[in-house]
Amino acid sequence: MEKWNFLRKIADPLSRDGHPIYVIRGLGYNTKEIYVFAKLIRELIDEKHLKDVILVSHSKGGLIGKHLLAFCNGDNVIKKLITVATPWGGSYIVNFIPHKSSKELHPAHKTIKILSEQKQINHKIVSIYGVFDNHVWPTKSCHLEGAKNIEVNTHGHHTILFNKEVIEIIQEETKN
Repeated sequence: MEKWNFLRKIADPLSRDGHPIYVIRGLGYNTKEIYVFAKLIRELIDEKHLKDVILVSHSKGGLIGKHLLAFCNGDNVIKKLITVATPWGGSYIVNFIPHKSSKELHPAHKTIKILSEQKQINHKIVSIYGVFDNHVWPTKSCHLEGAKNIEVNTHGHHTILFNKEVIEIIQEETKN
């Protein structure tokens, strides 16, 4: 529910490392369905003729990235997905959020179930998460079977984005 510049602390070092950063303006506050945003991102990839794409995302953005890997990557142009605080198994906090777009993140929602079934691509995913996440209930939902899971000693769904260790991990993962 934040605009892209919320990831600036992560994007700026990646840009300085020589990685081009693309902002999909149509994402806005990320209130549409996952597949809609996946389509927007794939359109940008095709429009810019990008190769060897590494997606870096936060929260729901990780689910969008997994949708891209599973259903929009037949040409294997997306080689890796690095996520921070992504609720792979959904989150029960959506029971307390009145916004319609949040319901897609419920553990019983069909989107979470469909993405959970796509295990064959999990090896392309790095899932970074804190020891406690106040938006992902339970926090263990951030662990993705078959992915490279990295737990960092931080608390909070948004504070993790400003954690120096997380930024360093992401920088290192973009080198591989």
